[in-house]
Amino acid sequence: MGLNLTKLAELAKQIQATAQTQLSPPKTIPINGIMAALAKISAAADQKATEEVTTIELGKQAAAANTFTDRFGKTITYNEKQMKFVELASSGADCILIGAAGTGKTTCMKGTVNALIDNGIAGVLDAKDHKYLISETPGIVVVAFTRRAVNNIRKNMPEDMQQNCITIHKLLEYEPVFYTVWDPVKNKEVNKVEFRPARNEMNPLPPTIHAIAFEEGSMVGTDIHEEVEDAMPHRHQKIYLGDIQQLPPVFGPAILGFKLLELPVVELTEVYRQALESPIIRLAHRILSGKIIHPEELKTMIVPGQLSIAPWSKEILPSAALKVLGSNVVDKNGHMGYFPEAIKQGHYDPVEDMILIPQNVGLGTEELNKYIAQYIAHRDERDVWEIIAGFEKHYFSVGDKVMYERADGVITKIEYNPLYSGGKMVRKPSKTLTYWGMETSKAAKKSDTIESANIGDVDMLLSSVAAVDKEERVNSASHKVTVRLFDSDKEIILDKAAQINNTILGYALTVHKSQGSEWRRVFVVFHKEHNRMLQRELLYTAVTRAKEELVIICERDSFIQGIQSQRIQGNTLAEKAEFFKGKYKKEEMK
Repeated sequence: MGLNLTKLAELAKQIQATAQTQLSPPKTIPINGIMAALAKISAAADQKATEEVTTIELGKQAAAANTFTDRFGKTITYNEKQMKFVELASSGADCILIGAAGTGKTTCMKGTVNALIDNGIAGVLDAKDHKYLISETPGIVVVAFTRRAVNNIRKNMPEDMQQNCITIHKLLEYEPVFYTVWDPVKNKEVNKVEFRPARNEMNPLPPTIHAIAFEEGSMVGTDIHEEVEDAMPHRHQKIYLGDIQQLPPVFGPAILGFKLLELPVVELTEVYRQALESPIIRLAHRILSGKIIHPEELKTMIVPGQLSIAPWSKEILPSAALKVLGSNVVDKNGHMGYFPEAIKQGHYDPVEDMILIPQNVGLGTEELNKYIAQYIAHRDERDVWEIIAGFEKHYFSVGDKVMYERADGVITKIEYNPLYSGGKMVRKPSKTLTYWGMETSKAAKKSDTIESANIGDVDMLLSSVAAVDKEERVNSASHKVTVRLFDSDKEIILDKAAQINNTILGYALTVHKSQGSEWRRVFVVFHKEHNRMLQRELLYTAVTRAKEELVIICERDSFIQGIQSQRIQGNTLAEKAEFFKGKYKKEEMK
């Protein structure tokens, strides 16, 4: 026979009052947590047995349970350290949450957001003049450096918070700024363009943003963090979440490392049992342990459909390894390279999946991207376009997955640029032109290469040139490339040489550029050429980018050398903080 609701409430109040005076240390236990513990007990015992339990004992059980109901009626259970962070953050204090993959950082953040809304600290956002934030939503923003990190956050947030999860660049309303500067060499003013934040100390963010949470804090550089601070002069709460085990950011020192020296830190160390059921998470934590993985043991970690490990069968040169991975040529056995075959058999989706490699050159992303793009263009019978951008030549086709200015998207259109007057010969698009600029058709004629002056419609060319100065014509690329960005679904037109030179194929990325992102299936490639780059943080970062399936192509000793080498010194949080303390002092001395 269970307790009725009135009795539960009465007992809960008694327990709360007693716990404040008799528990050591004294603790304020939320009523709903106490009632949840009481309900469990009353369901397992009769009325008499329940009443015999002392109020102190019930208080201890409620505190240990840490089970609460959020504002949507969902039950959330925290472990001790998670509860400590939720209580700290929901008090309005600036703080940091550190934890490796699988330790429940997302659960903590959900709880914190709900608590800040429930206790009124979040307030209501008034963002009528902001391009992306929505008014009448909670006064909390959750930001990250990359689009994929933001998308992962949105999936775990309540509906009224999803529009408040955006990239830092969107929060600051980055936009292109056109200006002129004096060029002493040319003895004239020249036009320039660069992306700058529209939000700053002169145009601050809405003061109704009462709290800001930086997800993937190990990816946020000190420079862009300073820009956020400049744009938020009003009083607000700052919360940092991150994984100190990952690689430092590509574009300067991470703010997370320095904030470890300033703010209260809660480190999650308990890995959820459900998380450890994933062989990917198990491998990640083995890497963090510092215990090397010998080839024989590596084989035992394979779980079909989740974790595959394929060591190179013999020592092979980087150039030969590239062909093994990407060759489009069918061999005597009827097979092509690994990735073209994987596409053909449905084991690799070049749009949704990702290939990670430690470096760009040699056995790196640049060449492997070309191999994959070449296979897809040939399979789909696409025209390959040669695009001239200053002194560089690039090869793209419509449908290519690309990355521009750290944002990824797909090419939807390529057309001649009537403003181009670089004077170099430009080839016509061709189905037999390769991504290396080689024409494979014997039927190709000299007429397939045309002068820039003959590109496009003559009338349009004359009218356009008349309206633009010589400087802009020189800076223009030979073609206009339209890219639809996955982040915003917006299309941008790239027609300047600098823009084209900043556009790369996006089928394979370096591990550094993958930080903060996550894909359903990830292929990681390690070769002896990469040995000097293999470090514990790089291995861990690469492995944890995979959500459901991870395929590793590596040397037999990759997980020996990589685990033994560390970039961020120390195994404990305190040791790593000492590493950053030294780094901080060096920065101050500059």
